[in-house]
Amino acid sequence: MTTVPAVYAESSSKQPQSYVFLQNAENQNGRHGEENVNFFELSKQQEQETRKQREANAVKMHENRVNTSHMSSFERSQYFLKNNDIQALQAEETDQQLKSLQKAKSRGAISEKDYQQQMMKQTKPSYGQKSTQPVLSIPVGE
Repeated sequence: MTTVPAVYAESSSKQPQSYVFLQNAENQNGRHGEENVNFFELSKQQEQETRKQREANAVKMHENRVNTSHMSSFERSQYFLKNNDIQALQAEETDQQLKSLQKAKSRGAISEKDYQQQMMKQTKPSYGQKSTQPVLSIPVGE
């Protein structure tokens, strides 16, 4: 097992490199017992937490579908606003935009090329949603 002192990237970038190393050496010398970091265990715990969160989200989505099954899109939006469910509200908004695009295409209001471009734009995940995997990183001084 490898012992890794915890250093935040923000603090290490603002301070001179020698100060950070001195501070780390003082922290290690001041410890009574060595702390071992088991990255496998941390990864396993994060995976379990992620799985629990996904299960909770699935249950919440099912409850939302049951509670809003006979509502109009406006009523669903109001329900999501009332319950502070921003994620479901955004999903409802995206769904409405996709339906609008499909109707415009079927009426002939937009070309096939424009339809494909708009669909790609709508279905592309935003920057913050690309990676759902937890990332472990250890800052290294330069």
